[in-house]
Amino acid sequence: MAKYTYLVSVITPDKVGLTRDIAQTVVDLKGYISDMRQTIVSGFFSLVFVTEHQEDVGSKLHDALRSILPDGAVLSIMPNPDRVRKAHPVIGSRYVAIASGEDRPGIMLAIAAFMASHNINIEDWSTLFDGAHVTHLAYVTFRAPCTDLKATQSAFRKVMAEYGFTAQLCHEDIFRATGEVAPIKSITQE
Repeated sequence: MAKYTYLVSVITPDKVGLTRDIAQTVVDLKGYISDMRQTIVSGFFSLVFVTEHQEDVGSKLHDALRSILPDGAVLSIMPNPDRVRKAHPVIGSRYVAIASGEDRPGIMLAIAAFMASHNINIEDWSTLFDGAHVTHLAYVTFRAPCTDLKATQSAFRKVMAEYGFTAQLCHEDIFRATGEVAPIKSITQE
């Protein structure tokens, strides 16, 4: 088990090879990337990851990453993210929330407000645009046990309908079963 962990965030204009260069820097410091999320938003590369090390490499990690990133890149390193992770455990299963319709101001706020008012944490959220049409896709978890899932699903559909959006909130196993090529039993028993 690693003694030192760091949460690293990088934002910079995109170019081919950034993920490779960052991963190489971590490996060169005898680190292991244990969790990560990388995406491109409006031409900007965004990477957030947790790296684990046997020794304190915080300043070395910062200097090594800064040396491979272009001027103006945003780099942030937070030591000991495990303290935060342990303070906010996931309760229950993950769900997939989908809302689709003609893009308009306020829709992101409506989705976020609904989730917050139902004690639902948004773990991952992306938007897919097709002209004026947008689909919001999010992985979410309930921060407290959901006592009436059907009512919550119905309420989500109703709120989104007020904006002209169709919506659904389903367990990730249902979403995965319709989107993965594998026996259902193997998907639900992981």
